[in-house]
Amino acid sequence: MHLPSLVGLLGAATLAACQTAGGNGTVVTGKMGDARVVKNNKVGETWVATFDGTQGVKGTVTMVGWSIGVNYTVDVTGLPAGKGPFAFHVHLKPVPLGGTCADTGGHLDSFVRGDSPPCDSTAPQTCEVGDLSGKYGKVDGTTVKKVFNDAYSALDKIMLGYIGERSIVFHDASSVRIACANITKVTT
Repeated sequence: MHLPSLVGLLGAATLAACQTAGGNGTVVTGKMGDARVVKNNKVGETWVATFDGTQGVKGTVTMVGWSIGVNYTVDVTGLPAGKGPFAFHVHLKPVPLGGTCADTGGHLDSFVRGDSPPCDSTAPQTCEVGDLSGKYGKVDGTTVKKVFNDAYSALDKIMLGYIGERSIVFHDASSVRIACANITKVTT
């Protein structure tokens, strides 16, 4: 066997082993491995998604660059009573002018993990980068005030976990997209 063939075979076997946990064969990481911790964000750089109430939901998701990842502050009201728990994610595309939440594409999934099986919050590096509620908890009520750091979110376009110029989408318990807002850079 040639050395390049052997290296390719070992790489494929290693990737397959890394994609399973325990003996049950459940995929827990992406085809490109686990998400990487982001250490090169510009500290203090701020992005915001503003929910203006047109979908009944008002408030902001503020994202601030940190030495590791991004600090998120979720401060939203008006989620529909009886429709939770609510998931929220970074989606691939911004909401187009005159568009709907359906036009925001799928979740930010830089490492090609997919959303099945569900994210395991005890191993956030194995989740979709954009699956914020999978990693940090769904919203149970009509109001959410939540602060967390996501080590896998990037503010640099060349990074796989880049969240800028995308959107934040809230989903109800049946996965219907109920509110969305564009992530825009705050300029000073």
